[in-house]
Amino acid sequence: MERKHLLASTSLLVLFVLILTNCKPKSDSDEETLLLLAAAASTRICANSSFTGTTVVNSTATLNASTDCITGMTSSMSADLPAWIRNNFKCAVGSVSGSNYVFRSQNVPNNKSYYFGSSSPMYEALAGGQTPAGNNQIQSQCLVYSIPSVPAEKTGTKTGTQSGYVSVGITVNGLAIFNNAAAPGDTLASEVSTFDKFNGHPQTSGVYHHHAQPLNVSNNNANLIGVLLDGFPVYGQLCDGGTADTGNDAAPGTGTPILDANHGHTANTVLFPGGIYHYHYANDTTAGTNTLIGSQFHGTPGTVSN
Repeated sequence: MERKHLLASTSLLVLFVLILTNCKPKSDSDEETLLLLAAAASTRICANSSFTGTTVVNSTATLNASTDCITGMTSSMSADLPAWIRNNFKCAVGSVSGSNYVFRSQNVPNNKSYYFGSSSPMYEALAGGQTPAGNNQIQSQCLVYSIPSVPAEKTGTKTGTQSGYVSVGITVNGLAIFNNAAAPGDTLASEVSTFDKFNGHPQTSGVYHHHAQPLNVSNNNANLIGVLLDGFPVYGQLCDGGTADTGNDAAPGTGTPILDANHGHTANTVLFPGGIYHYHYANDTTAGTNTLIGSQFHGTPGTVSN
């Protein structure tokens, strides 16, 4: 028994050394091992430059015109990912592991924001009438998502989006999607006044996130916004009707199936011509404003760590 424990401990130590010395395990797709390590220790695996690039420092942050991501960050989607992810997602590292899509993200926006701080090249003043979210500032993170690649509706009791998740999904530009709730004592409707010009803000530990549509991704249209933790995509306010013609894009309920309580329905889209359940940016009664998801996931959520 002691020998088995010693061998297990030795194997774990070897993997930690590989990570800490900027080396990858032999199989870069062995996400299960990496996620177990993340859960077993405080080592932030995606802070390693071989995974998500140089850690962003606000005071020197600039935008790379080639990648449309912050300079030094890795933007990479593996070839075995489906085209709807491979051709639309950036500013994160995406891969496939068994029956899951895995995303690693520093979670730093590729847009200017008040929350970079006034000394940053990426700083931008808040719009008129907006108020700061305290002294919160954007900080580089280590978000690791493991999302089902074949999402399915969860039967019986649904999983709540307010069940302690670090994030409930990831946007196409690598940023955290948050649920329809605000910090205790606030309503999300009141927090809207703290959003920057792209509808994002950070919480106290610097996790920049969107409850609402990211305005550099979707602005009251049918654009793909991201994927939620249960594997179902999330779109803007409109449905594209399964055609590339934007002239027939319409709000759900006007020519397309009406939305359920969590802002979702099943319909054809350009990316999913055979139809798929998907969420929309829509009014949420709990939040008192438009959000990207309601109070429950349609499917079974995967995992996310920070």
